Amino acid sequence: MNKRILKKVSTPFDQLKPTAAILVVNLYDPQINTIKMFIEAIKNAGLPFFIVGNKRDLVDKKQIEDIKKRLGTDFIQTCMLDGYGAEDVKNKIREMFKPNDKIIILGIFNSGKTSLITKLTGLDLKISDMPGTTLEFTEHKYCADNRKYTLIDTVGQIIDVNKPMMVSIDLSGCEKIEDKIFRIMQEDANGILATMELSISQIKSVVKIIKNQVDKGKKIIVTGAGASALVAMEMAGQGLETGLPIMVFTNNFSELQPISFSKGFGEEEAAIAKYINFSVNSGDIIIGISASGGTGFVYKTLELAKKKGAITVAITENPDTPLGKAADYIIKSNAKPEGPSSSKIQVAHLAIAHALMLTLADERGITADESIKFMMPEYVATKKMGIK
Repeated sequence: MNKRILKKVSTPFDQLKPTAAILVVNLYDPQINTIKMFIEAIKNAGLPFFIVGNKRDLVDKKQIEDIKKRLGTDFIQTCMLDGYGAEDVKNKIREMFKPNDKIIILGIFNSGKTSLITKLTGLDLKISDMPGTTLEFTEHKYCADNRKYTLIDTVGQIIDVNKPMMVSIDLSGCEKIEDKIFRIMQEDANGILATMELSISQIKSVVKIIKNQVDKGKKIIVTGAGASALVAMEMAGQGLETGLPIMVFTNNFSELQPISFSKGFGEEEAAIAKYINFSVNSGDIIIGISASGGTGFVYKTLELAKKKGAITVAITENPDTPLGKAADYIIKSNAKPEGPSSSKIQVAHLAIAHALMLTLADERGITADESIKFMMPEYVATKKMGIK
């Protein structure tokens, strides 16, 4: 099975039968709703566990206290880059777990699960900031004070294989079709509401910077792949309707669009990023849209554009990723409380795009009458049939 899909269809508790758990939280991007679902799953499995808060170097004390309050529990603070807190984790393992326990390491991707294992075991495992670096569950031996354990590295998702997979919404308990439709629409709405809490101030900042640059004669370029490509195209369409100088580039090649949507066709192609950057000038606004934050040509586009003096913006669910690191401004959605939630994230990103484009139009003083003018056909004389 394709690794891109394989990482989304496994349930670690069913496969590996762990006897204990460590839950790793990315303090920079804690994704509280998802972490709470991990906690619920661990408790339902009846496992002893503790929580590790990684990347403390990227947040301040106030943010850490806020995360504790929202989670309703304390955690061991760590920084796997320099090993801060690793000894505390080792001591907690000795204190809480029994010899020969199989300890499953859980958390969203880029939280530091594999990094924690390397600090504990001394192994040289593959680590990166790319979402999905770990694509399968692997077991590693760990020995401390003559006590032997097995550490289980996991993919950054929590999935129940008995529930609908790519739908991204749990439809269990919905017997009628109308119940399923209601559940889906309600969950999409919930994703937008949760996104509002984080994104309004971020959208405000981006509106101001875009207006300022457009007033200087600069343009906007939006890009995305798959579902994010559809958001990018919608965004560009609304921009043109309000008279914005805006261009759009995606990996959707006409009739191949369904393939690029479902299989990620072209996401690894750096040539797309280079091609897009032919259109980039210093001072332009480049907006990259990616739910994961790891779509290859999208974050590469922002990296190259930044070198040319462009201002880069990311619309993403996951800012602690290559896309987030390439962005001067980040607008974060918060629509993913479980598994492969591409549909809910897409709806949230569409809401962000609408809010951004329409607010920008109003701030620029674009009236309804002016907008209609931008949408009127503009005919040009052309050749007659048979004349080449």
